[in-house]
Amino acid sequence: MEALEVASLARDMAKATNPARLVDMLLRTVVGSHGLRCGLCYWRDAAGDQLLPLACTQTEPARLPAIPLSELENPLVYSLVEGKPCHIGQIGALVGVGESFEFLREHLPGRDALSILPLWDRKRQAIGSLVLAGAAPALQAVQGDALWQALMDLHEQLLARLRERLGTADTMDHERALSRHQEAERGRARAVRLLAAEFVGTGASARRLREEMLRLADSSLAVLVTGETGSGKDHAAWLIHQASSRDGKFVPVNCAAIPKDLIEAELFGSVRGAFTGATQARSGLVAEADGGTLFLDEIGDMPVALQGTLLRLLNEKKFRPVGANREQASDFRLICATHQPLLQLIRDGRFREDLYFRIRQQTLHLPPLRERREDIAALATHVLLQHNRGRQSHITGIEPRAMALLQTHSLPGNVRELRSLVLAAAERTPQGKAIGADTIRDLQATLDAPEPAGAVDPVLRSLWLTTDLPSAVADFERLLVSERLRQADGSRRRAAQSLGIPKRTLARKCQFWNLDREDSTA
Repeated sequence: MEALEVASLARDMAKATNPARLVDMLLRTVVGSHGLRCGLCYWRDAAGDQLLPLACTQTEPARLPAIPLSELENPLVYSLVEGKPCHIGQIGALVGVGESFEFLREHLPGRDALSILPLWDRKRQAIGSLVLAGAAPALQAVQGDALWQALMDLHEQLLARLRERLGTADTMDHERALSRHQEAERGRARAVRLLAAEFVGTGASARRLREEMLRLADSSLAVLVTGETGSGKDHAAWLIHQASSRDGKFVPVNCAAIPKDLIEAELFGSVRGAFTGATQARSGLVAEADGGTLFLDEIGDMPVALQGTLLRLLNEKKFRPVGANREQASDFRLICATHQPLLQLIRDGRFREDLYFRIRQQTLHLPPLRERREDIAALATHVLLQHNRGRQSHITGIEPRAMALLQTHSLPGNVRELRSLVLAAAERTPQGKAIGADTIRDLQATLDAPEPAGAVDPVLRSLWLTTDLPSAVADFERLLVSERLRQADGSRRRAAQSLGIPKRTLARKCQFWNLDREDSTA
């Protein structure tokens, strides 16, 4: 370090108005002038039971862990408690030095040496630690630099003066702010780990989707999740909630599975005597989602008459239970999902345009599995692992030829179909064996059997492989009624006769599903 450089730095340090700025100037100068890798500073909190990060040249201090003084094996704690420098030849060689140091080590090059220098106040009490990381010769050069020693003496004097001037209150404010930042960073790290573990995939699409879900997690805006049946929309919605900081419940509502005359009571609740059968007051799903997430699955199937009520709820966050005189409030975050083209429903008059723009403040599209085949192997392995854990079984894996068959299968039911295939194959495989190609081929042959013609399309495959029975029953009923109406040329009377139900029952179903017909009297 040159004398002129030191003099200029000393003037700047004397102008520092807070300890973090003072330490940062010192660290950046020594790291830059001596070719070190990193410099950071910890100091004792107001309570005196932990060290908090104050400055770091490599990352934001809030990303670093707090260090409890009870971790006596931690080199930073040792240096502070003993009041003397601590020098480590190679960071990566340290073992058993405490959980917080293991976290800190992620920000330090493993092969570098480490110098830890205690910081003193005017009473020669250790108040913190200065940490320098770099090559051993570079650290030795710092220790032998007389100008560096002079800077350290000046730094201690200025730091003690700042602490006295700012007082305890300012110190505690800094510590509270730092604690909030650290809590946010820990929450983000937890969310990243959750998404990596629960949204399986190794390809570029999976990585992009995880990043998008992380971005959406703590937003208060409504999210519309789109994608084909079985692509994992409900799972993505759950992950967004789990990765968020909301501590309320995740409340799913399948708009296609609840009868039209009950959906309002299910959502908003009801008071006693509001309708026939309401023998007691009931809290609705909107109230249950207070502080959490309300997930409206298959939002495209919500009755038009209820869509206006939902729009008002979203705008005001207030609702009125069926039969009640007073409104209630619910602070929920909304996530919706659909596999239907909502813009087409809007053109057909079956979905409100103003509601559409309200629920799609942010969007997440899940591509079909055929567009991310690179994830099939990881997904199949994950499903098998879940099977082994849940059933306490021991299927050793999936043979390469069997995996190749899965990766080339059309999988119209997407992730849901793949999961069902692997689970069914695992049930047919003896303990201690791997799933073989013959097992997968037999299951695929069953799924590829000829299908009914007309309106009953390959969706039946996903219905057969469903993990949501109520939704599958409702979807199958709608497909069957549509096909019978087509065969009867739109005649509800003949369609009802072929199904063995009264015409008025069929008419209610057609009205609920908005099914077109050519002749309602024939």
